[in-house]
Amino acid sequence: MAHIADDVVSYEHDAPLEHVGVDRVREVCRSGLAASSGPVGWEVPGMRVLVDGDLAVAWGLNRMTAEAEDGTTAESWSRGTRVFQRRDGDWVAVHQHLSYPYDPETGEAKTDLTP
Repeated sequence: MAHIADDVVSYEHDAPLEHVGVDRVREVCRSGLAASSGPVGWEVPGMRVLVDGDLAVAWGLNRMTAEAEDGTTAESWSRGTRVFQRRDGDWVAVHQHLSYPYDPETGEAKTDLTP
């Protein structure tokens, strides 16, 4: 987490609505990884990046895979946007927003959608 700002603000898939600070983001990541009994993968195929001066924005669809106890691999897709700022010559993440689409009739997150 060397490239995450100490004052990062992250909107994760899980509650609460806002995670502020690198320690809170570290904890939500640790909890997510611990929920899997095997390897976890994360990629953003087709990520787009826009840079202007000392700010950069990256966005795309996130593909997460996690190995289940029975050895099968579960997959989910979500949306993600990340904002980076150059501070003292280094790029650090200052904001992240992750979300799943939802079903407006039930209010339930749609974690089974694929691109």
